[in-house]
Amino acid sequence: MAVEWGEYLSVGVARIDDQHKEIFRRINALMDAINEGDGATQVIEAIKFLENYTVTHFADEEGLMAETCYSVLGPHRKEHEKFCMDVQLLKQRITTEGTTKMNILKTSQALISWLVQHILATDKALAAHLSSTWNNKAEEETT
Repeated sequence: MAVEWGEYLSVGVARIDDQHKEIFRRINALMDAINEGDGATQVIEAIKFLENYTVTHFADEEGLMAETCYSVLGPHRKEHEKFCMDVQLLKQRITTEGTTKMNILKTSQALISWLVQHILATDKALAAHLSSTWNNKAEEETT
């Protein structure tokens, strides 16, 4: 169940969009590896990537929220924490149950589903806030 990046997922902030694209690319690579029977090797790499990369990505998003006094920073941050917990659960499941195709597939699909829903709802709301804030700031600077 690969998910192709489309403009409908863009939040209009190049750095954030590029980071989202990389997360999708890595999850899709994991899905491809599973389908080719090489999931065990790829799973460990994907988990390490998600553990490290999401720290940077979420810090970037949360930095923009703090910088622009985003009113729902707390709930947005909680969603990020939930994703990090889900990645840790995947890691724990793989450690205790092994890298069964079904186990990895179900978890990968859950991560993709979470990511798409998070981008389409939560990150799009952030993008609207950022756009409004930056437009207002630009207007103030020109007057």
